[in-house]
Amino acid sequence: MKAVLTAFEMRESEKKLFDSGVPSISVMERAAIHLTETLVQKLGDTEKTCIFACGAGGNGGDGYAAARLFSKKGGRAIVLTVYPPRNEDAIRNFELAKKTVFAVSDMSHLSSLPTPNAWVDCVFGTGLSREVDENAKSLINRMEEDRKKGAMVLSCDLPTGLNSDTGEVMGACVRADTTVTFEWMKRGHLLGEGPDASGDIVVCDIGVKNEYLPCNCALLIEKEDIRRMLPIRKKTAHKNDFGHLLIIAGSFGMAGAAAMCAKSAMRTGAGLVTILCVRSIVPILQTLVPEAMCVPIDEDNGVISDCGYEKALSVLDGKSAVAIGPGLTRNASKRILEAVLKSNLPAVIDADALNILSDNPYLKKLLNQNHALTPHPGEAKRLLGKLSKDPCENAFMLNDLGAHAILKGATTVCVKDRRILFAASGNSGMAKGGSGDVLTGVIGALMAMGQSASDALWMGSEIHKIAGDFAMKKYGEYSMLPTDTIECIKDAYDYILA
Repeated sequence: MKAVLTAFEMRESEKKLFDSGVPSISVMERAAIHLTETLVQKLGDTEKTCIFACGAGGNGGDGYAAARLFSKKGGRAIVLTVYPPRNEDAIRNFELAKKTVFAVSDMSHLSSLPTPNAWVDCVFGTGLSREVDENAKSLINRMEEDRKKGAMVLSCDLPTGLNSDTGEVMGACVRADTTVTFEWMKRGHLLGEGPDASGDIVVCDIGVKNEYLPCNCALLIEKEDIRRMLPIRKKTAHKNDFGHLLIIAGSFGMAGAAAMCAKSAMRTGAGLVTILCVRSIVPILQTLVPEAMCVPIDEDNGVISDCGYEKALSVLDGKSAVAIGPGLTRNASKRILEAVLKSNLPAVIDADALNILSDNPYLKKLLNQNHALTPHPGEAKRLLGKLSKDPCENAFMLNDLGAHAILKGATTVCVKDRRILFAASGNSGMAKGGSGDVLTGVIGALMAMGQSASDALWMGSEIHKIAGDFAMKKYGEYSMLPTDTIECIKDAYDYILA
């Protein structure tokens, strides 16, 4: 896993580097070299005009140094001093830049500047802690206008206006085509508006050692982390070796949710899958997922009723894990969810089961470490009552309910041993009804195969997202379906195990 830092953690790591005797000016030069190299690579050559918008601190110093280096390579560098340099290293690089760049300007001349081939955004970086002022908003608007005309926008460390820790837009924000960040990604690159604002992220080494990392920093999940956790499937194995997942899902008109959950569980590797569902949808499920067994249960107006409670208790016996929620509707029997929570079986709780949990506070008291919650922000707000602007804080609050939990999103926030893990693969094509049902099946299968609730959550989140990326390659972001993601779980495994 790769470290993902907060602004404070990055400052502390850099401070340790400087305290070891490494001059800060030399680190700034390294950052500027990487910034310039990336700029030239993206432009294709140096015979272009670039405007370097520079702030008062270290981020601005990086920009002044990069403008000097770009000019030395033959580029037409224009420095725009958005705020006068205050940082000692920034002041030094500003003076050096004045001697080499094509022109130095200030914000009073913003409207008269030419449309460049590229804007280089070096205004705030990770240092922003308040909403941007009108000065910065004017610059951001100008950058976006030129971007629409074809100018490239490259941000240094973090797009100006983006909160480094939460990905929140602080009044206005640069939309970069590429962001060059240093040593480690920042949380803001992955959260909130960060993925859209940051564009392609290039991580460059400036000499900060891994030993300077805080011991509990957030981590980005990589395929190697999943590969190490997957069990070896013996040639002599039989179906019972890979668990028996019980899925409690579906209602009249919502058979598809149960089918997708079951199909994805089978694709993920569960040995046996049984669906406990209302009698009216059994024929549909037997057709859509012939590999799964169905147990019909009493229904009331198309949903599971309290009359099925005794049947549910008997079906829970002998199962390895439970997945409950997809397509149930909020009118489904809360006694069935209560039976699952009291069973001590590992269980993933999603969709309408989360809503039933929110509507019946007494059920929350039954949550324990065998349980996995998979809410999106709307469901999380219903569970918690309110949400913070910080997705990581919300993920911790969800885990404080007593179960393990993730907060789903473009980047899914997972928590393991009170440490944040990010599942950041995936794409916008996964933003379709049914994707959550597929994820529930993946997580349920991993739990049935022996993974803990905590590990099944982060592993399943990333496996699901990787499968979604393969589905996008085959069908495109507009056209891909959740069922395509199910079919691509095989591709995800091939990629992870390669």
